[in-house]
Amino acid sequence: MKKYLLTTAALIAGFAGAAYADDAVTVNGVTIYGTVDVGLTYDTHGAPPNGYYPPGSQYSVGSPSNKPVFAVAPGGLGNSRIGIKGIEDLGGGFSGLFKLETGFSPTSGNLSSGAESVAQQNGVAQAQRSANGDSSREGQAFNQQAWVGVTNAKFGTLTLGRQNSLQLDAIGAYDPMNSSYAFSLVGYTGVSGGGAGDTQDARWDNSVKYMGSFGPIRFGAMYAPGGTVTRDDAGYAADIGGDYAGFSVDGVYTHKKDQINVGQLSAAQVLVEPVNSLTATVSDNTDYSVQGKYKSERWSVAAGYQYIVFANPSSPISAGSTGLGGFDLSVVNNTAFPNHKILQVTFAGGRYMVTDKIDVGVGFYHYDQNSYRAASAGGGCSTNIAATCSGQQNNASFDVIYHATKRFDLYAGAMYSQVVDGLANGFLHNNNIDPTAGMRFIF
Repeated sequence: MKKYLLTTAALIAGFAGAAYADDAVTVNGVTIYGTVDVGLTYDTHGAPPNGYYPPGSQYSVGSPSNKPVFAVAPGGLGNSRIGIKGIEDLGGGFSGLFKLETGFSPTSGNLSSGAESVAQQNGVAQAQRSANGDSSREGQAFNQQAWVGVTNAKFGTLTLGRQNSLQLDAIGAYDPMNSSYAFSLVGYTGVSGGGAGDTQDARWDNSVKYMGSFGPIRFGAMYAPGGTVTRDDAGYAADIGGDYAGFSVDGVYTHKKDQINVGQLSAAQVLVEPVNSLTATVSDNTDYSVQGKYKSERWSVAAGYQYIVFANPSSPISAGSTGLGGFDLSVVNNTAFPNHKILQVTFAGGRYMVTDKIDVGVGFYHYDQNSYRAASAGGGCSTNIAATCSGQQNNASFDVIYHATKRFDLYAGAMYSQVVDGLANGFLHNNNIDPTAGMRFIF
């Protein structure tokens, strides 16, 4: 990891003497860019911040949410990142392009790693756990994107490498709270943008992606052949959308095999399993979504709906397999969904430019889970006795962003979150409010 950090530092140093372009530092068609976001937050039912967890703080209620917490926290409006991108004219209307991008915590200096934040909870009593959760960012040198491709204004763009899922792109385009951590449920959890319901697949390794626009219509397609010997994580997705007179709409279909959601080891498992290993729930997932927006000069409204189906994997993986970021999966569950789990995600909201510098937004988010409990365990249920019971989560939020300059923002807002029935199973508290204020530098 030190080698990767030194390499990145050397690349940054190479741009130190470069002249500023309009938006970033660019030399010979190669640009360095990034975002640094830090603030203060107070959680009515929170958990201590975690320097590896991509959101950093327990902004939305979760299983470790316990007591009031006041903290310096990163990423109120989103993950801090640094990246390098470039484009080169190839002639004939074609250009080559690339992007390398990584997310980090400005409060700890660590590369984002959801799996590391979870592994830190191994054997820890629930009331003593820090904020944590799985992610597609697992400490890789370039944990957000790493791809190369070609583009043409007429024929579209073809890229290969580690790339955002089509659904993550859609959430970024339509979420009224801009996928922020402190004020958006779909931004905070990563489930909605996770390819097909699991946050690890918000970004696909070993993928081919095509995006093209033809008049008012756009089309996208994505394919991953599967990247490891022990895991058949093949997937495919398609997006079709368009723009007309201020209206935009996109529909996305995704199917991904062997999706993984990691968890911490229990106190008993810690005694027998490898140090720093994780549990894994494996599934084949299918996702259908539609989202739309209307945007005028000063205001916009947006809404979206997503239907995600979780099924037992068609190619189970074995204990001892290696997961994203190189973490060992010592306890594996390939039979978590005897009946299909169905998660429906709904969001709506809007933004308004009060002045040329002040931007306000509101958002409403709802998760609805069916009961997928096995018949042998008593069948359907609608209480919090088990995570397999039906349940709901509701979040409501607002924020105010002051664009002090082109690159520097000040912001404040709050989000209320509540879980009930199956989605509240094992939680210490079922609600949280997270008043948050911070600052963001974009370059």
